[in-house]
Amino acid sequence: MHAMETKESLQAAREFLPRVEAFLETLPVNREKLSVRVNRCDGPEGEQRDDIYYIWIGLQAVARGNDAARVINEVHSRWKQAGWEVTRHRELANGGVNLAATEPGTGDAYALDSGFEKGPDSYVVGFFNTPCFQSASGNVQFGEIRDGL
Repeated sequence: MHAMETKESLQAAREFLPRVEAFLETLPVNREKLSVRVNRCDGPEGEQRDDIYYIWIGLQAVARGNDAARVINEVHSRWKQAGWEVTRHRELANGGVNLAATEPGTGDAYALDSGFEKGPDSYVVGFFNTPCFQSASGNVQFGEIRDGL
């Protein structure tokens, strides 16, 4: 395991959110909800501490063309061409797709899923998270970030 970067949680969220937003702008989806959270992260030996965290962003969206699987498969092609480490790419029996990858250089993890009972051809969820960070000031305020972004 590599040493964790020291960074305050609000700073980490302010740096990560624009990268996720830029990626989302490339997708033909309409957003229903976007949430940004500070979540606990395991320490180097699996311990839970109040100064170790990661930033998590969750997306609920609808593919504009009722073609969520196609949209996600196109993202898969882009990520492979860009050298991302694809950790999951699977097509579901109902036509949905699960995709997860790690961005080179940042270690940020991105995941997109479709094929849910609600709108199996159109409903898309995304999960995006940073690697773990350590807060220099100590205790981190965990939970949803509502102000300051």
